[in-house]
Amino acid sequence: MDYLGSRSLAVTEPCHLSRRSLCLGLFGLVAGVNPAAAGPYLAYAEGLAAHPPKGSRYRPDLEAELVDLLNAYRAGKGKAPVQADAAFQQAARAHAADMMLNGFMGHSSSTGMSFQGRMAAFVGDVTKYPSIGENAARETVRDGSLAQKTRALFQQWVDSGPHRRNMVNRSFAFVSTGVIERDGDIWAVQIFFATPRAKGIFQ
Repeated sequence: MDYLGSRSLAVTEPCHLSRRSLCLGLFGLVAGVNPAAAGPYLAYAEGLAAHPPKGSRYRPDLEAELVDLLNAYRAGKGKAPVQADAAFQQAARAHAADMMLNGFMGHSSSTGMSFQGRMAAFVGDVTKYPSIGENAARETVRDGSLAQKTRALFQQWVDSGPHRRNMVNRSFAFVSTGVIERDGDIWAVQIFFATPRAKGIFQ
């Protein structure tokens, strides 16, 4: 059975772990995170993105596969493709690794940094982005190849209404994807975002 955790500006519901787990994040314009809080988290996240935990590795091939699956799904719904972009890839990879390493599913980090705080730690003023969303999932069912598990993980998002809405949201033009694999299990994060403004609303 799959479990869904939802993330919005006002309410956070925890994800309950199962062999397959989902989480959804979506926010619009928010104020920037406290720089004093962002610094330690950013150092932690950049360390994870640069050096995956022992026994694990990032999978650029599976990241590309998830983008292909996403754009095929969008095409089937009459939506324009999103462009793979590296703007939030470190953030996506770091969060996938954090969830794997610390055994949780959610949009706040294991250190307590919120979803919007995580984004702001990497890009500064997130109000440059009219909208940002995140889908996260893990696939740890033992049967099947990694390619099959990647498709099964993507299907979790397809089967969830809130995740589907992120996937076909017209405001999103770009996606950054992070996938980490350990012993045949995979954790994935996709961060969707709109075309950024030249300046944030507080600049």
